[in-house]
Amino acid sequence: EFRMPSHCPECGSAVVKPEDEAMHRCPSTSCPAQFFELLKHFVSKGAADIDGLGEQWCRILIDQGLVSDLADLYSLKKDKLLELDRMGDKLATRILANIETSKQKPLPRLLFAMGIIHVGTEIAELLTQAYNSIDEIAIATEEELAEIPGIGPKIAESIASYFQVSANQEVVVKLRDAGVNLKQEPRQVSSE
Repeated sequence: EFRMPSHCPECGSAVVKPEDEAMHRCPSTSCPAQFFELLKHFVSKGAADIDGLGEQWCRILIDQGLVSDLADLYSLKKDKLLELDRMGDKLATRILANIETSKQKPLPRLLFAMGIIHVGTEIAELLTQAYNSIDEIAIATEEELAEIPGIGPKIAESIASYFQVSANQEVVVKLRDAGVNLKQEPRQVSSE
């Protein structure tokens, strides 16, 4: 008989299961297993689109201690990449160029890439129609977020709680310091 573990087998954090969801999950963003999945998502085509960083390279970057949060990607250096087995100059150059290009992705893509629970591409677009920067989204209350058409209380709670986690706040600061686009131009509202 299968029993759901009460603690994450990877990091030991108590497993949580929101009462209105079927999923059990480890709530720790610093959990190695959670971070591996998050990093794979972040570099994927629909998110930050960092070509050259597939699943194997994500695992290697984590295992070698080169990346411990999403923002660490933006401080990777070529000499450190070249120390990795099977990493040649051409691939290292390509990866670093793609990381640099990803800094200019539109804000909705970054929000989706960050792996906030319940924030897919559509919700990310809705958020950026209401707010012009990640800073504005980060300080929005659950109530303010829930007022956005298409965003209900569960999604609003998920977004608000994401930005209340100090580790996530630190990632945003590091992304800003690395020059990642955290804003978008205000949309022009037609006066018809």
